Amino acid sequence: MPQNAMVVAVLCSVLSTLVLGSPVLGPDPIRCAPCTPEKLSQCPAVAPGCAEVLREPGCGCCLACALSSGELCGIYTAPCGSGLRCTPRAGDPRPLHSLTRGQAVCTEIPEPEPTSHLYLSGHNKPYDPRAAADAQESMKAKLIAIRKKLVEQGPCHIELQRALEKIARSQQKLGDKLTRFYLPNCDKHGLYKPKQCESSLDGQRGRCWCVNSWNGKKLLGSADVATDTECP
Repeated sequence: MPQNAMVVAVLCSVLSTLVLGSPVLGPDPIRCAPCTPEKLSQCPAVAPGCAEVLREPGCGCCLACALSSGELCGIYTAPCGSGLRCTPRAGDPRPLHSLTRGQAVCTEIPEPEPTSHLYLSGHNKPYDPRAAADAQESMKAKLIAIRKKLVEQGPCHIELQRALEKIARSQQKLGDKLTRFYLPNCDKHGLYKPKQCESSLDGQRGRCWCVNSWNGKKLLGSADVATDTECP
């Protein structure tokens, strides 16, 4: 999956504050591969009459015709147009799956609600100490709940948490580029889904393989499978 280029950025922004002593798998930073002349020369032409042309999401190098409100979108699709963002449907039990399979929807970015708070002199944002404290406590409680849920639900969720913590830490450090990495694909019980795939930030789909659902180990004697192939 070249996948998660966009999703990972969102997850990292939340989980970077959630690192509370779990094992770290390495400090490798994650950055997009450069858009070389060779890659740009392979980009398809944009269809004539396109209302808005934008660069592909994530680490894409090519230009694409932007999607309109209500159209299906995801990691591999063209980007949503101005004022829109690609989000899973409300109540979607597998939001990451929807984003990687192009089953999310381009929706309008909501306008910020007006506030009745007073503004401090010299500042352009309202100041409400009680609301700020409540929001901070609420966010802290949510992060703790997310971490607890991940740890308690199963081995796949534990590995997923560690992988996200690794990415969150690596975003803050300089070093060699990392364009491929692995995020476990878990079911609702915290076990591994039969097919696992490598994530990629270099514009190419990562390799996939079949695993044991209990421990995530690759099945003995099995070869890599295509991204559209199901595992037993």
